[in-house]
Amino acid sequence: MTSWIFSQPRARNFGLLAISACLAVAVLWHLNGHHGFVSFFAILLAILGTLFGLWSLWQQHDREVERKAGKEAYSKFLAAAETSLDAFMILECVRARSGEIVDFRFEYLNANIEKVLHRPRTELLGQLRSTILTPGDDDRIFELYCRVATTGESLCEELFVSNPKVDAAWIRFQVTRIGDGVAVNCHDVSETRATQTRYEHLLEFTDSVFQNAPFSIIATNTTGMITAMNVAAEKLSGYDREELVGKAPLTILHDEAELLATVEKERTVDGTEQDLFQILTAGVAAGGMEEQEWTLLRQDGARTPINLAMRAVRTDAGEVTGFVGIAFDITERKQMLEYVTHLATHDPLTGLMGRALLRDKTVEAVERARRYGTKVAVFMLDLDHFKRINDSLGHTSGDQILIEAANRIRRSVRSTDIVARAGGDEFVVVMPDITTIADVDQCAANLVLKLAPEIAVDEQLVKVTASVGVCIYPDFATDVKHLFKRADAAMYAAKDDGRNQHQIFSEDMLKETTDRLMMEHALRHAIANGEMELHYQPQVSLTTGFVTGMEALLRWTHPRMGSIAPAQFIPLAEETGLIVPIGEWAFLTSCCEGKALQDELGMDLTVSINLSPRQFQQKNLLQVIEHSLAKSGLAATSLEIEITEGMLMVNSTENLNKLQKIRELGARISIDDFGTGFCSFSYLLQYQVDRLKIDQSFVRQAETDLNAAAVVRTIIAMSHGLNIKVVAEGIETDEQLRFLLRRKCDMAQGNFLGLPVPARNFAAAVHSYDANLSTYLANIQHI
Repeated sequence: MTSWIFSQPRARNFGLLAISACLAVAVLWHLNGHHGFVSFFAILLAILGTLFGLWSLWQQHDREVERKAGKEAYSKFLAAAETSLDAFMILECVRARSGEIVDFRFEYLNANIEKVLHRPRTELLGQLRSTILTPGDDDRIFELYCRVATTGESLCEELFVSNPKVDAAWIRFQVTRIGDGVAVNCHDVSETRATQTRYEHLLEFTDSVFQNAPFSIIATNTTGMITAMNVAAEKLSGYDREELVGKAPLTILHDEAELLATVEKERTVDGTEQDLFQILTAGVAAGGMEEQEWTLLRQDGARTPINLAMRAVRTDAGEVTGFVGIAFDITERKQMLEYVTHLATHDPLTGLMGRALLRDKTVEAVERARRYGTKVAVFMLDLDHFKRINDSLGHTSGDQILIEAANRIRRSVRSTDIVARAGGDEFVVVMPDITTIADVDQCAANLVLKLAPEIAVDEQLVKVTASVGVCIYPDFATDVKHLFKRADAAMYAAKDDGRNQHQIFSEDMLKETTDRLMMEHALRHAIANGEMELHYQPQVSLTTGFVTGMEALLRWTHPRMGSIAPAQFIPLAEETGLIVPIGEWAFLTSCCEGKALQDELGMDLTVSINLSPRQFQQKNLLQVIEHSLAKSGLAATSLEIEITEGMLMVNSTENLNKLQKIRELGARISIDDFGTGFCSFSYLLQYQVDRLKIDQSFVRQAETDLNAAAVVRTIIAMSHGLNIKVVAEGIETDEQLRFLLRRKCDMAQGNFLGLPVPARNFAAAVHSYDANLSTYLANIQHI
């Protein structure tokens, strides 16, 4: 504003005379040629006779331009407000006389406000806010408006609106002062809040799962620093999370030597934490998950085997931002695996190694000996006559003997030596790092010595000895296969030489081993090749002198090896299990030939067949007997099954049932070689034995040995008392026969009475035996 004052000096004292004013609008031209509208205002004053003039000019913009600009700005504002996705309104303050804000009046509302208040905005314009919303429920909103209108500070708050006249929702209020009022932008954030709530719940759930997971979880950054760990990880490691999170690398829980041992020899590492962590995550960083077993170092120093699965954490772009590891304590699993492995690789009875592990350990010992130029000795041990002991005392007692033998062997060798049970009563000792053959000889002799003392079994002492065979690498074998093979050959040489001793393999034994293997191979094909034959030895009644039965005896004639004695091939057949198919063939053949001889002779001959221990344990023994009887037509009452004393004492309940079923078929039961075992007469009654066969060793010694004669007399007397028939076998002389006649023996067989002959010759031999023996016996009895 520009003012001009015009005055004339007058006297000091003056008075007001008159006042005049004028207001006008005019066009003002500037020197630069522009013009504009101005308001002109003039005041005339007369004071005490002096005239004053006060002029004021106000420069104004072009009102037309301003009006147009204002209108255009307002249009833009309305367009923006109407197109806003949020609810927008302008409220004017309603004040009391004191100036206090008591309400707000709606001055402007956009279309979206109707979605919030559910009323047309035309009804709301100019209305007081208090008439639209129920007082009391929105005090927080009112206070927010008042605070902004009073202080001028823009505010943004999210409030839950639950007024009965509007939908309950979470609203974000952005409030700004404008004039004597407020501009309010309302945005419904209910869905956002719900999403946030769900996200928070998900985070809580995820954290709960993380913390309460039964397995250990540890997270790290890219350098290996631990960033998180759960409760299970604390328990597994022994550390509190405060001790490790953000303070320690993951490698603090790992054995540095174990980590370095996994690195290829060509790669060098400096052992820093960063380098060790790279070893741990090398495969993970490349992609996927890597699972491996490690040793965890606990805070207390204990070492725990774990299974650690590592995975890299990546951004959407594939950038690695950290790692997550899941760890399981596999102590119990490893113990169980070790236990199962031990069961699979060790003998359950003695706890010694089994065959498979024995071979692996022997291969390692031989490889080490080859590398360092030392020797390896393999000792093959076999308990002498163990089958006889086992048959006599039973499997339970036999197991006790095997356990004690295993313990004695362990105590007789070094802790570094390998001790195994190869099967049955056969043990193996592998001694690495042997320097001289003299050392081997001393060790073998010591094994024989330590196994010799009697073993206490069920309150009785049992004498058990061992035969030991030894082979040495590289002196007599250059590989594991031949080491075992030749140690076995040496063991059999020790048995053949009298047992209870040791033999070190020599070249001479190689031929014996080869011959034995050849015999085993030939035996496997003997039946198919028609090399097996049964010979029959007559059994004579010492009362009538006539042949009343015959015993089937197995014979083998090989096209190249010739006639092979039963003492050579039957133990081999028993050992290899070939006795089972051979025995089935013998059963069927003897029944068929026995029936044919009965028909030819017109006699009810008894056919006696020997059962070996292995045959007797066959599950299908009854089926074999029934099949043989059915196919041959032989009556079951003509069949006699011969078993040994020892077979009665093994699995007595099972054997009793089996023998009862055989008797139910109609067959007879005979005890062969009676007097050589431990069978008592109570067993004879229990098993309902029909006949006893006195072992030929007693018969042969009876004429010269008073004790043997006493044994024969006792057996005959007690058997007759039990109504059991007695057969004496192995009669070779006239004196033996006369002795038996005097003792009232029922029957006899032996070469003196008749040699074993094939079935085709038996009928003719019987006619000869009957004529001669009846006359012979009649003469003897008259003497």
